[in-house]
Amino acid sequence: MASFAYVARTQAGQECAGSLSGNSVDEVVNQLHAQGFVVLHVAEGRAKDGRPSWFQRDLPVLGGVSTRDLALFTRQMSTVLRVGIPLVRGLRGLSADASNRTLGRAVDDLALRIERGESLSDGMAAHPNCFNKMYVSMIRAGERAGTLDQILEELAVYLEKNDAIKTRVRSALAYPIFVLVFAFLAMLFLLFKIVPTFEQIYSDMGQKLPTLTRIVIGASVAIRSHAVVAVGLTALVVLLLVMCARTRSGRYALHSVLLRLPVFGPIVRRSVMSRFARTLGILLQSGLPLLEALELVKGAAANAVVERAVDRAKGAIAAGQPITAAFRSTGTFPEMLLQLMGTGEEAGELDTMLLKTSDFYDRQVEAAVQALTSLIEPLMIVLVGGMIGVVVVSMFLPIFHMGEAIMKGGNNL
Repeated sequence: MASFAYVARTQAGQECAGSLSGNSVDEVVNQLHAQGFVVLHVAEGRAKDGRPSWFQRDLPVLGGVSTRDLALFTRQMSTVLRVGIPLVRGLRGLSADASNRTLGRAVDDLALRIERGESLSDGMAAHPNCFNKMYVSMIRAGERAGTLDQILEELAVYLEKNDAIKTRVRSALAYPIFVLVFAFLAMLFLLFKIVPTFEQIYSDMGQKLPTLTRIVIGASVAIRSHAVVAVGLTALVVLLLVMCARTRSGRYALHSVLLRLPVFGPIVRRSVMSRFARTLGILLQSGLPLLEALELVKGAAANAVVERAVDRAKGAIAAGQPITAAFRSTGTFPEMLLQLMGTGEEAGELDTMLLKTSDFYDRQVEAAVQALTSLIEPLMIVLVGGMIGVVVVSMFLPIFHMGEAIMKGGNNL
């Protein structure tokens, strides 16, 4: 007989850990059930802290799991439960069909854990690279309330809308970034290849050059002479910015700048507020206590400024301050959101009002992205044309001046 470590919950709700001898996991689970325990985990062997050794084991992180992949899995999982397919069999089928390798491995391991006696939420908690704290907390709330299929459906809608809003924001940022990169590369080509050719021609002629031409040639010489230093400094600056962005204060500064950017700042702010309102609304709707929901919202907001503001509001609420007043005191949240939140708080329908607020911001983001897309193309064309045009015109100005001088000389004759 082997020794099996277990974690179980008594009928009074108290969690306990220990070990039992048995021939198989099923035999140990039956022993625990006979003693009146609700089995959470059972596995062969024991860890140093008394919990099963596999309780602390995570699969290696082989890659990320996108919001879209997770949304698809969640909706499929909801369908599995709704039609009555056994959970383990359903998970194995989803694992085989998963397009994301990391998620597929995690789901396959999740099926094994459930066979061993773990709950779905605890199994998911062992894979934080796939299922974040908010996701696990909602699954746990659904298990407690017996509404897991409904919670999964709400999670799927939440993730799909989050993915849609991210896609809109990325589409607004992708085009101008691409055009600016193209313009930068085109300028480098002109300064490294075209300008030196004209510089040599004008140097051989000994002609006095116009001011604009001298400026462009001087810039080309400076860049070519210090190209290695410039690349090194650029790489160093990028590295320092990346390292700074990984610190708490650097991340806060970066997100503050993003929220204050002209044109793009309002889009980012609305998308962040939409994510905040939808996350808090769905957590409250699933039955989580407010303070626990706020703790989860901090990470789900994906913005350090909002995260700090939520933390301050949470402290004020814990001290007895009304919800809307606590959020207003942070000075971070827009008045529209606060007014709708106040209405929901007074009516006892805060979760519903937050979800409606998120829908409102989603529509605003969509409208802003559409307006920006219609304006950005002509603006980028003018910008790129202006940058390249200045270089090209500056190179031909001396030729124009030569023509004028020749014409003046001919007229004098």
